[in-house]
Amino acid sequence: MFVYSFKASKRQIISMILCAIMLIAVLIVAIIWPLGKTSAETYKPVQGSSNDERVAFLKALGYEIDTQNPVVKEVLIPDEFDEVFERYNNIQKEAGMDLSVYHGKRLKNWTYRVLNIPDQGEVLANLYIYKNKIVGGDIHSTALDGFMHGLIQHKTGQKSNTKANPKS
Repeated sequence: MFVYSFKASKRQIISMILCAIMLIAVLIVAIIWPLGKTSAETYKPVQGSSNDERVAFLKALGYEIDTQNPVVKEVLIPDEFDEVFERYNNIQKEAGMDLSVYHGKRLKNWTYRVLNIPDQGEVLANLYIYKNKIVGGDIHSTALDGFMHGLIQHKTGQKSNTKANPKS
């Protein structure tokens, strides 16, 4: 059996108590801080491994899509974003998603035709899938003066719009 003893002054005991209080305060802030974010800022990737899951995700967001013949391709998220990709990622961030987390990763891009946005030409929905989870995407028109916005609407119910041709 071992016996330990120590002698501490009042000053040392008060210092240890203050350190313990500060540690508790930091832990409380670290736990509470994420709770104050809006729903768009706290998007958690959802399952998207099957066509049914991807379709259900888009339908839950209010999009009616053509489930026949989606186009799938593999995309590489660049290690460093150029100006164009940075603007695209800002659209993702407005929807609570962030592709910068996937620098250098290969993602699957599933593209579906959106049927319930009239008078905009052909409208497409892109979904980016990483490890069977939906991690990003957009809704865009293929028209020359078309639009592009993130998948998820803001709390105000408005979608962020970005012209397809930023130079015009």
